[in-house]
Amino acid sequence: MRIILLGIMSVMLFTQSSFAGLLIDPYIGAGTYATTADLAAADDDGNSMSMVGARVGYSFILVSAGIDYQMANVVDGKRTNMSAFVGVDLPILFRFWAEYTFNSTWENDDLDDRNYEAAFQSGTSIGVGFTGLPLLSLNLEVESMKYKLEHDSSPDFDLDWAGYVFSVSFPIDL
Repeated sequence: MRIILLGIMSVMLFTQSSFAGLLIDPYIGAGTYATTADLAAADDDGNSMSMVGARVGYSFILVSAGIDYQMANVVDGKRTNMSAFVGVDLPILFRFWAEYTFNSTWENDDLDDRNYEAAFQSGTSIGVGFTGLPLLSLNLEVESMKYKLEHDSSPDFDLDWAGYVFSVSFPIDL
């Protein structure tokens, strides 16, 4: 019986001092994006977007990892992304992270009117956050996505998406 109690107490002490826990990081932001396509007529110089999302994962001392879900309103449509992220939270003022987007849907009214469908190919993002404010983080993120525009009666072409996002988040470590 003593061994069982000793084992339970040691596990409890180990988990309390490991500095690990659940990370919840909701955010809201705005930014700009530009698209470049194989067709010169399809290039877009820049548009604005607004977004809301959350990073949910696990943090251990200075490192965190998890899933980022993002919903954005873009010109003539909306976009949702699901990404895996890995981040480093420095003890003084800054945090950095990188994301690999594994799922993205982009619904655009202009493309739908012309019977095009945007099929996601790949995407990455990198970000930096300023954590000098109490309970808040001011973030800047650069993202790059690749889509293939598919049409039933014309050739497919690639479309590159590049964007900059400024967001405010409320990171919570439980």
